[in-house]
Amino acid sequence: MNYINDTIDGFIWFYNLIISSITLDWIIKFAILYFFIIWWAFIIWVVKDITNRTTNILVQVLSILIVILFTPIFGLPIYLLIRPRTTIFEKYYEEETQLESEENEEIEEKIEKKEILKCPHCSKHIEDDFLFCPYCKEKLTKKCEKCNKEIKIYWSNCPYCGEKETKKTEPKKVEKIEWKEKIKVKIEKIDKNEIKEEK
Repeated sequence: MNYINDTIDGFIWFYNLIISSITLDWIIKFAILYFFIIWWAFIIWVVKDITNRTTNILVQVLSILIVILFTPIFGLPIYLLIRPRTTIFEKYYEEETQLESEENEEIEEKIEKKEILKCPHCSKHIEDDFLFCPYCKEKLTKKCEKCNKEIKIYWSNCPYCGEKETKKTEPKKVEKIEWKEKIKVKIEKIDKNEIKEEK
């Protein structure tokens, strides 16, 4: 119990010693020391911050000198006003995303503007400059009846003379249908003959 009392008495004596030795001079010295520590901390922070925001040596040196010469009280607000808004990494990232969005917009505009063409025979996708369909091998151009220039078969008017193009029937499709019908009829006849022979 005496040990605890002695320890408490020792703390009280040390506290009274510190309180009695603190003078106005000591408080001023401590405040000045603390101010210089904060000042150097701000200088180090500004050096790191400005090197992350710009590669321009002149701007970097100017920013550091502002904080050194005007102290943190005036220098730091001035620095925060004149420093670049974004870091180099953020600027690069913004530029990349902006370029990507512009490219995407251009692609979307091209897709919207581009007319999707289909072959009039097989309805598969074709390009405007195709002369033949790559799927059904049908010819995609014809001669204008008036000026005899090659035009696309899906154009309703000739772009050279303005003549309205008449749509012709598609005999090849009709032939294919007739051929299929002929096969069906023949198969049915063969089936009927086989049934008769079996009886």
